[in-house]
Amino acid sequence: MKRITTTLALLAILLPGAALAAPTDEQKCQKALYDAAGKYAACMAKAFGAYSFDPASMGKCVDKYRQTWTKLVSKYAGKGTSCEGDRYADNGGTFYDRLTRLTWEKKTDDGSIHDKDNTYTWSTGSPWKEDGTAFTTFLDTLNGTGFAGSSGWRLPSIYELNTLVEPGYPNCTIAPCTTVPGQTVSSRYWSSSTNRYDPDYAWGVFFLYGVDVNPNKTSGFYVRAVRGGS
Repeated sequence: MKRITTTLALLAILLPGAALAAPTDEQKCQKALYDAAGKYAACMAKAFGAYSFDPASMGKCVDKYRQTWTKLVSKYAGKGTSCEGDRYADNGGTFYDRLTRLTWEKKTDDGSIHDKDNTYTWSTGSPWKEDGTAFTTFLDTLNGTGFAGSSGWRLPSIYELNTLVEPGYPNCTIAPCTTVPGQTVSSRYWSSSTNRYDPDYAWGVFFLYGVDVNPNKTSGFYVRAVRGGS
């Protein structure tokens, strides 16, 4: 009897679909979010290419990823899943993006470390390390004070930063080219992504038009911090 019981237990594990519960709507929602994120990353990697990026292709990647949320909200309406409601949840000093599952710093207009008008450098110069004020002043302050209960704040990658851009490349119909909560300057924001072939340059997004830029790391640009999770 013991051998039979053990055999049946193994069959339940090994046979596809054996004794497995059907996935819940929440599990389906989460899988859809993961799949969409993976497709977006692959699309952007192709758009950036080996030595430069294809702006038109990049814009299509961003637009398609953005449309995912609208489709998921429609599909899971009234089912009590994470794929419902507005894409951005305003949490006061931060906002949560339900599509990307990232939490972003919300910019202000109050003269604090979060002020929209503050600009920072990426690096002090050769050898082009992460030693500019974006890291030594901005991020160190946020993480040192445990802003919003976290010490995991960082600059977004260029892929992450692009998810905040509204459609309409190369000319958005709104300025700044985003609808995130809080303040945004219609100008250039740093990402954490270095140009692989020119280490004295890093990628950023120009939120007047929603296009990518590639400035010298000693330039003074705007920043917005991000961390994973809600």
